[in-house]
Amino acid sequence: MAENKFPDVNDPATAPFWKGTRDGKIVVQACTKCGYLRWPPGPICNECLSSETEWKEISPIGTLWSYAVYHRAMNPRFKDEIPYTVALVELDDGPRMYGRLVATTAKVEPGVRVRAAFQEIEPGVTFVYWEIK
Repeated sequence: MAENKFPDVNDPATAPFWKGTRDGKIVVQACTKCGYLRWPPGPICNECLSSETEWKEISPIGTLWSYAVYHRAMNPRFKDEIPYTVALVELDDGPRMYGRLVATTAKVEPGVRVRAAFQEIEPGVTFVYWEIK
C-alpha cells in the first residue's frame, strides 16, 4: 500500500494558505469583485463567477458544524493517534474547513465554539487543528 503524502505546500493554488498556517493564520481566497470568501480555493468565484481574487486573513474562530471519529488512520503517520476526531468547522467569516479536533474533555457536539490551533507536522507543513473554546 502506498503511503499517503502530505500536501504540496508550494502548489500555486494553495501556497498562500500553507504560508498562512505556518504563520498561525487562516488565509482564504476572496473575490475582489463581490467579496465572497472561499475555501477550498478555485479558479472562479462561486457567487459571481469572477476570476479576480486575492488572499485574505480571516478570523480563526468558528462553530463546530459536524464531526466524525476515525478508527482507521487516513495516513500511516497518525496510526498511533486513533481514534481521532475530524471536525467540519463553519468559520465566523463564512467558509467551512476540515481539521482534527484537539483532544478535549469538553462535550463534542455540533454548535460548540472552536478556535484554530496550528501544529507543524513536518518541516514546512503546518496543519490547522481545532480546539473547543
